[in-house]
Amino acid sequence: MDSVLPALWVELCTEFGLHCGVVVLKAEGEDSFYESASFGYGEDGFYYSFLNRGSVHWETLMTSKEPVSFPGVEFPVFGKNTNAIGIRIHAKESVGFLLVELEGKPSFSVLALLVLFAEKIGTEWERANFIHSPASQVPVSLDGAHRFFRDEISNLETAVSEFRENRIVSIFGAAGTGKKSLAKWIHQSQNPDAPILVVESLPDHFGKFEKAIFEWGKEANVGSLVFTNVQSFSLGQQQILVDWWSKSGYKGSLFLLGPTEFGQEILPEFKQLLERNSIFLPSLRLLPKGSFVRIIQSIFQELCRTQNRLGLVLSPQAEKELSGRVYQENFVELRNRILSGILTCRTQTVEVSDLEVGKVRMDLEIPDAEDLDLRRGIEALERQKILLAMRIFSGNQIRMAKALGISRGSLQYKMKQLGLM
Repeated sequence: MDSVLPALWVELCTEFGLHCGVVVLKAEGEDSFYESASFGYGEDGFYYSFLNRGSVHWETLMTSKEPVSFPGVEFPVFGKNTNAIGIRIHAKESVGFLLVELEGKPSFSVLALLVLFAEKIGTEWERANFIHSPASQVPVSLDGAHRFFRDEISNLETAVSEFRENRIVSIFGAAGTGKKSLAKWIHQSQNPDAPILVVESLPDHFGKFEKAIFEWGKEANVGSLVFTNVQSFSLGQQQILVDWWSKSGYKGSLFLLGPTEFGQEILPEFKQLLERNSIFLPSLRLLPKGSFVRIIQSIFQELCRTQNRLGLVLSPQAEKELSGRVYQENFVELRNRILSGILTCRTQTVEVSDLEVGKVRMDLEIPDAEDLDLRRGIEALERQKILLAMRIFSGNQIRMAKALGISRGSLQYKMKQLGLM
């Protein structure tokens, strides 16, 4: 979801002329929230101080079933003449919110679409964070593709065996190779009843980091503590982590995730900790052809299910195109390319021409202002709006029709007429 949501959010905000907006979500396996997508703030960003976690306004927004208004005359919003509207994102619990700014009051249709968009995010968040019940004893896996990918990790079985005894494993790999997914799979397969805490940023102040790591250890208890981006640890932070691991009496497990090569100095003690039990994840370009093709097909089938486009097939030419590319961002880039093909495909077969990321293929271009062909212009605009609704609501025609303000029958007729079905 993190790879798709930012682009969709920008497109949605742009389409409806919103001044700016942000999507805040609960982090996987953590009791913390992060900015998943934003629009209109520039490089400097913006922080809504009145929505500090635990504040009155936070509690109001995170418990309200209706959109909450934050007028610009009362609250420190980003724009000079704007008002903010907050909408809770709900799964089995409140897992985040949308916040947008606009001039005046939002129309009913815009507000309804934002509410539906929040509902969709909540559904996808719950699906992405679903973990089998402990009684099932089934390891967690974010998608079937990782099953084939794990088969290519030569020392995985040995590392898991050592993890049972030593409670520590380091996972190295390029960006997008699924280091965090593998850590969660190992944790769930070995200790399914225990909590897991993922730490993605550290306090710069050594005293604060030292205090924080003891608190994190207490919170993880006998579960797992996962540190990402260990290549960014300073020498002081490295020493604090080494001392804590050896002297704190922590009873849980430790995962250290980082790239295959470090570009900075490493303490000998920290290096020993990293090398105690390590796994190296191969880049997608280094996988055997057969394994790579199975991964592509697995991702394709998974995305077809999540996008409600069952029955689609990947053409041999498209499969060859996907397997012949080099993916610098590995799984993230590969998934985005496949998702683009699924969303823009007009037939039951995804072809090479459908696979360009971020490009919605349109046979009916928006005509120039001088072009007086009104019918052609209307058809092009209708197709553009339907494609946007298809992307936002993952092909759910009932919600698409409601957002577009037409009946489901009319929507199906238009989609057939425009070659979208």
